[in-house]
Amino acid sequence: MNWVKTIWDRSFTDWQYRVLLHVAFWFFLLFFWTQESVVIKINWQQHYSVTLVGAALALFLYYPLIYLILPLIKKKRWIASCGLFIIYYVVAVIIRDYHINLVINWYNLKQTWVVGHDFWQQIYKNQFTPFGLARVVFSSIPSLIQIIYIPLAIKFVRYAYQFNQKQAWLAKQNTELQLSTLRAQLNPHFFFNTLNNLQSFIVQNDKNKSVELLNRLADFMRTSLYDCEEKYISMEKEIALLNNYIFIERVRFDESAAININLTDLDPAYNVPPFIFMPFIENAFKHGGAQLPEDTFIDIKLVNDTKQIILKTKNTYGAKSSPDGIGIKNVCARLDHFYPKKHNLNIVKNERFYEVTLEVCKF
Repeated sequence: MNWVKTIWDRSFTDWQYRVLLHVAFWFFLLFFWTQESVVIKINWQQHYSVTLVGAALALFLYYPLIYLILPLIKKKRWIASCGLFIIYYVVAVIIRDYHINLVINWYNLKQTWVVGHDFWQQIYKNQFTPFGLARVVFSSIPSLIQIIYIPLAIKFVRYAYQFNQKQAWLAKQNTELQLSTLRAQLNPHFFFNTLNNLQSFIVQNDKNKSVELLNRLADFMRTSLYDCEEKYISMEKEIALLNNYIFIERVRFDESAAININLTDLDPAYNVPPFIFMPFIENAFKHGGAQLPEDTFIDIKLVNDTKQIILKTKNTYGAKSSPDGIGIKNVCARLDHFYPKKHNLNIVKNERFYEVTLEVCKF
């Protein structure tokens, strides 16, 4: 049964598999509808005609609702969603009324099936009574939903499955991020440079710089170990983490290196995924610091205001340097998950500089 799971999983990412899954489901459902036992004797043409009209109604009720109306509601486009729902509802009632008439006429149920008052007569009768009109409209909705409760239930199961898969993926990504951050901490260049700088401060008897560097390193490692386990952290913590990392990295550069850092936090309580900005800053120091000190240029600006977050980095990089690593790909995937259609990432490379501009909209 592995092929079933393969089709199921691929249907979330591959539209061909999704179409195949939809077609198979409706043919499966249609097969059982056509095999439904009929107590009253009618010919096969009438039976299949009634079934096909019912299937057409189910298709109409399901797809516009799931793929047109609900996405508009999700985007809070209330006027468009209300207008489309009115058209959808009227057409659904017309098809439903036609289907019921087919069932009554072809199954010869005029004397045995007691049908309530005609829908359109009730609409006309209550046209000047808002409460009565609402009662007539909403009383017909359950019967329409009943027709598609099976595909709706399956859609809910798919949504729950996809949500759990995304949560598992995020947990995996956070774990990998934590491990990669620890590797960066224990990376020979990062770690030994920090120890060498610490030794230099001790030899120079610069107690204040030694203590500050140790504290920064301890804070950075502590945050990496514990805050990374949370789904969100405050911008205050995120910027504190960045400041610690930048301080540790900056110590190894002499004064001839051009390094400009500006981190502005005007909305410290706003929550973001942990380390969402770190890969861009790591890349700036990793590749920008690969040059001679006099050729090094690193410029980092981050502004967190009440409406958006803007990160801009610009750094030099060598011909053998490859700034677009796995870390950037992972953070792009996380941005797509946490800020779908609410972020803009622009990366520009030329012969000398590598520039990143990330804009995250909060609304």
